[in-house]
Amino acid sequence: MRIILKLVTVGVASLCALALSGWPSISFAEEEPQPAMVVIIDDIGDNLNKGLAAVHLPGPVTLAIMPHTPFGPRLASAGHQLNKEIMLHAPMENHAGKRLGPGGLTSDMDEATFKQTLQLGIASIPHVQGINNHMGSALTEMTQPMLWTMQVVADQGLFFIDSRTSANSQALSLAKQQQVASQSRDVFLDNDLAPEALQKQFNQALKIARRHGSVILIGHTYPASIEFLSENLPKLDEMGIRLVSASALLYNLQGEKTIHIKQLATHKH
Repeated sequence: MRIILKLVTVGVASLCALALSGWPSISFAEEEPQPAMVVIIDDIGDNLNKGLAAVHLPGPVTLAIMPHTPFGPRLASAGHQLNKEIMLHAPMENHAGKRLGPGGLTSDMDEATFKQTLQLGIASIPHVQGINNHMGSALTEMTQPMLWTMQVVADQGLFFIDSRTSANSQALSLAKQQQVASQSRDVFLDNDLAPEALQKQFNQALKIARRHGSVILIGHTYPASIEFLSENLPKLDEMGIRLVSASALLYNLQGEKTIHIKQLATHKH
């Protein structure tokens, strides 16, 4: 007991002297930072009930809301009140010719129309802190539209997540050029809604987080996806993974000068 009390009262210099005189050395190793996971839920705004289910997911999930949708503003406000981060899910031209809906960005727009369309999309949703692309397998491959996109993003002080629907996406290189905080999606959770498929994708995300220190997982408002995440997100901490917002990850990476472009498999979403 006397030895313990003595160690508490001596200073650092005394501890060093004790170590030199034969006491066991004391090392203070830095802890490795806990791997981080970002979970983004896309396609929010057209369906109130599905949107509310995403809003009430546990933890700092990031919500990507479509522009000019009937429930987008309400869901953005509800999510913001529950500490969810809000993004604009910007519709972009795709190779399949799928309909974009209001606020869609296309390659036949001139600069003024393109930028105004994106600015109006941002303004249609309260609390927006960043943007990711909805579809966009064609537009993200084009240098000029991506430059205009990043100029608007930079002007408004937002970040950009590349949903990476094309392996030839120019988004991150143009974001870097415009000094926009950015990263790309690592894993799509729910291309297949079978329980075993959801688990496989989630396990892949865990693997990437542990190997690289972080992962960005994108899911959608499908009931099966929301149910799966409701059950599994509370388990992340015991698995040694932190759930963080997109901006928390991006600005930490930017501060540490470790932003990099990941070469990943893509899916035409």
